[in-house]
Amino acid sequence: MRYRKAALAVSILFAGVSLVGCSGDSGGAAPADGKIGGTLTGVWDATYKAALDPVVKGFEKKYPDVKVDINYIGGDIDKLISTQLQAGSAPDLLLTYPGGAPGGGASLKVVSMASQNQLMDLSSSAWTSTVPKQWKGDVSHEGKTYAYPGAVQGLGALYNKTKTDELGLEPPQTLSEVYAFCDAAKDAGVYAYAQGLGEATAGPQMLSYAQTGTLVYGPDPDFTEKQNEGSATFQDSAWKTQLDIYEKMSDEGCFGEGALGRSRQQGADAVAAGKALGIVDVSAVLAGIKAAAPKNTYDLQAMPATESAADSYMLALPIYTLAVNAKTKNPTTAKAFIEFLAEPENTNLFAEGCKSVPAIPNDSFTPPAELKQFTDLVKDGKFTTIPTWPNAEVQVVLNEAVQSMLLGKDSPEDVLKKMQDAFDR
Repeated sequence: MRYRKAALAVSILFAGVSLVGCSGDSGGAAPADGKIGGTLTGVWDATYKAALDPVVKGFEKKYPDVKVDINYIGGDIDKLISTQLQAGSAPDLLLTYPGGAPGGGASLKVVSMASQNQLMDLSSSAWTSTVPKQWKGDVSHEGKTYAYPGAVQGLGALYNKTKTDELGLEPPQTLSEVYAFCDAAKDAGVYAYAQGLGEATAGPQMLSYAQTGTLVYGPDPDFTEKQNEGSATFQDSAWKTQLDIYEKMSDEGCFGEGALGRSRQQGADAVAAGKALGIVDVSAVLAGIKAAAPKNTYDLQAMPATESAADSYMLALPIYTLAVNAKTKNPTTAKAFIEFLAEPENTNLFAEGCKSVPAIPNDSFTPPAELKQFTDLVKDGKFTTIPTWPNAEVQVVLNEAVQSMLLGKDSPEDVLKKMQDAFDR
């Protein structure tokens, strides 16, 4: 059986980011007696500072003898941390990605790093026994836990509720309602879905992932395993149905003018401005949309793909995970920080900062109104995870071939053949 690399969640969120800084922190200093104290260093994505910063401040308040120095980076974090690890100058706390496969290479995926002895074993912490089975494999290797899973975000249709209410429209719950919603948007002088179809690294895949959760991976969670065994293909599955829907939505103007030249950021801006009614994307984009138009209200819904609302699934995926450098100079304090993050109050702060829900559920978390349906679907098991294809080329082909299809150069059958060829390489 081939190893299946869970690389897709990373590129969905963070593709196309450029390096803006290369300075990093070396490991912190520990107290001589090995108690909790001294300096603790870390590196984190500046986009999600609002998630980690409250936890840092709370930890320093609980442990006055600790100084937590986080380097918030707005650029290519992968390259920075990989370089630091190779140079032996990586900080104590490491931003990592869920999943991965055992082996070498400069990967920041938990399983890959754990297999190379780059991460501290956290299995003795009590929270490790509470990680849901859906995410256990994303933070574990050979039966040991190496990272905290943090928060889980949804991938669905995010609507500007203020604008839809103004127009007297409701988010569609069935596929026929989607087409009617597109027509109503055009009649009102706006458009329905601001897809960033010009962003080939991630934009085109969003609608496909959102609808194949309902059409393929929800009804048949073992579909990818069947592909690995040779008993299933993209061509002979409901992936064909999804691409047919994609074509029809494009032909009927659901994506508005110039969609194939639009970035995801431009799409999010259009939703905030009320020029578009929604966007199919990860819930993390909500933070930027709300910052641009804080007076509006928003709603994340499953993207319909059938004529039954009860059929709908929403895709859920972990955001960043947090791990400890195996060579940390302050292991006691670093481990204590992860345990502090795992406390429900702090986990909830982290999730709120990510505009997501805790990966390890707790009864004290109250989801924001815009994430209520996603939270309910996760609790009810009506969610799917990102398909873990054998190589990253499948995802590249999906994005590029969908663009080609919408330009009229490829048919849905052509797209699926290209994807299957990439899968089989």
